[in-house]
Amino acid sequence: MPTSMPSPSIRTPIELLTQSSFSQFGTVIENPAHSIVPRSQRLPLPDAVSANQGSALKFLDVTHLTDLYHLAPSKKPAKAVMNMFVCAPRDLRPHEPSESMPSSWGDIDFGEDDDGDDDRQLFDVSILERHPFTTQTFIPMGLSQSDRHTQYLVIVAPTLPAAASRRHTDRPPPYPTLKLKRSRSLKEILARARPSPFTNEAAPPPSQFSRLHPSQRPKGPGLPDLKNLRAFIATGNQAVTYGAGTWHAPMVVIGDRPIDFVVVQFANGVGPEDCQEIVLKPDGSAEEGMVVLVDSDSSGRVLVKAGIGSVKAKL
Repeated sequence: MPTSMPSPSIRTPIELLTQSSFSQFGTVIENPAHSIVPRSQRLPLPDAVSANQGSALKFLDVTHLTDLYHLAPSKKPAKAVMNMFVCAPRDLRPHEPSESMPSSWGDIDFGEDDDGDDDRQLFDVSILERHPFTTQTFIPMGLSQSDRHTQYLVIVAPTLPAAASRRHTDRPPPYPTLKLKRSRSLKEILARARPSPFTNEAAPPPSQFSRLHPSQRPKGPGLPDLKNLRAFIATGNQAVTYGAGTWHAPMVVIGDRPIDFVVVQFANGVGPEDCQEIVLKPDGSAEEGMVVLVDSDSSGRVLVKAGIGSVKAKL
């Protein structure tokens, strides 16, 4: 049975899924020509080359597949796997006024709809999971950006330090990961012993993960940081890669039709090493727990209420 942790009462607005806004948690994969982010706010384009006898443009290294299973306690090697998930639309509950506010977005008025034409519903986040030793890429199939049925939520949270995690549950983190130990070369030992000319302190040895993007580095055993939960809306022309160890909600499809995803990751068949789950239970003072606000227009398209591309957000 998954471990549980107490959940505060927080309502989180929806953001636009872009590489810059999501970079802490992983990678967004999309054709740059179809991006709705203003050009002035886009990140540099990935490298591209001509392919297929000049009939295609090939973008290089659009996401990073990470296999960290050599750090797993069992030391059992993993293999690359591709699965298909047929994800049914999630049930949303009607909007109910609440004084809860998302701590990471300040004082946003969520008590009433800004426009009578908008429909507001609520999604309760009751469980988060992570894959501590592998990235996980979700690729929607057969639907386009313009198809209003192709909408899904990407809900993620940072990882708390292990000490802070213990304060939340009064016990050690439920899924301890292997502590990194490695032998140091003579050069590294001497470098560590040499005082820094600036601080007169010994310089720390370089980390084997220091060159990796933060989303690719091991996250440690900590619980999810619920006060900084984020929610993004994705469309059919976007795939998403969760960085190894990133806490995220299971796939949340919005609308009235299922969406098929091809999911790419590594796995070694050891349950707690492949997937770890935390059940969120509202604490005694919480009204409702973790909730994502899902505002939509008359056509059913989800509205962005925070960050880049926000619509009628009161910041």
